[in-house]
Amino acid sequence: MAKCPMLSAIVLLACFFVPAVHAQLNDQPKGVAEELAKRKWNNSPPVKSFYSGQKNHGPAPVRDLSGIWDGTAEGGGQFKGPILHPALYPGSRADDDAGHPDETGVVNPLPFTAAGLEALKKNKPGDGVRAVDVANTNDPVDYGNPSGFPRMLFYELRVIELTQTKNQIIMLDEFDQHWRHIWTDGRPLPDINDVEPRFFGYSVGKWTDDYTFEADTVGVDDKTWLDNVGRPHSYDMSVHEIWHRVDYDKIELTVTVDDPKYYSEKWTGLNKLVLHRLSDDFDMEEFIYNGVETEDYNKSVAGEAARSGKPAK
Repeated sequence: MAKCPMLSAIVLLACFFVPAVHAQLNDQPKGVAEELAKRKWNNSPPVKSFYSGQKNHGPAPVRDLSGIWDGTAEGGGQFKGPILHPALYPGSRADDDAGHPDETGVVNPLPFTAAGLEALKKNKPGDGVRAVDVANTNDPVDYGNPSGFPRMLFYELRVIELTQTKNQIIMLDEFDQHWRHIWTDGRPLPDINDVEPRFFGYSVGKWTDDYTFEADTVGVDDKTWLDNVGRPHSYDMSVHEIWHRVDYDKIELTVTVDDPKYYSEKWTGLNKLVLHRLSDDFDMEEFIYNGVETEDYNKSVAGEAARSGKPAK
C-alpha cells in the first residue's frame, strides 16, 4: 500500500511504480550513473556502488559543510520510517503488513508514552504497518502542507544543498524545495511559550570541533508528523543534530528526538547516515507538491478504488 506525495507529473507517475523505483535506486544498470553525471539540468544522483569507486578528494575543510549532498544512495528515502526505527515487522519489507491498529511487534519499536500512543492512532499514514488506503490517509503532506522538521530528515532526504553565511547555515531541500536556517551567531533558543509554532522550528548551532557541527531545534508545530508512517510529536519536542564532516566527500548525520510527552526516552532516528558530496554543477530536479494533480488523482484513482472497495496503491 505504498504511498507517495503528489508531485509534478513525471514524479507522480513514478509513484505508481514504487517497486521499480526502489530497484533503480539499488541496482542501477552499468553506465547509467555516468550518463546521469553528464546532465546539466534535472540531475539524478547515482547509487551507492557508484561512490565506492570514486577517488577521494582529500581531507575535510575546516568548519565547512558547504556543498550539494546526496542522501539517496544510503537510504534517505525512508518510506517506512527513519532508518533505525522502521514501521515494519522483522524480516518484512512488504506492504501486506498494512492495516494494523498500532506498531506492536515492529522492528526496534519506539518508546511511546500513553499520550504518544493515543496521538499515533489519530494519524493515518499511507505506509508502514498501520497504512490505510491512500483515499483515507490524513497525512498533512498529501494536502499540500510542508513536511516540517525533522521529517525533512526522516523522509525524502535525497539531495540537499548546504551553504554558510556569517551568521547562519542554510539548508535547501530538493523535496518540495523547502529551506531552513540554523543560526550560528550565539543567540539562545527561544522560549517556545513566547513564539509562534513553526513548521521547521527554531534552530541554533555551533561547531564543537573543526569538523563537527551540532544544532538544536525547538518550537516545531505539532500538526506536523515526524516521518512517513505517522509518528507524532508534541510542541515540547526538541531535536539534536550532529553533522560530522568525515572528509571532503562525506558527511555523517545523526539525529536524535527528545519529546518526554510522547516518548519515555530520547531516540535516534539516524546514526551517522552518510551523505555523499555531488559536483558543484549538480542541478536539482523539481520535487514539488501539485495540488491540481492531487485532486485529479483522488478522483480518478483513489476515489474509484474507495468506491470499488479495492485499495489504491
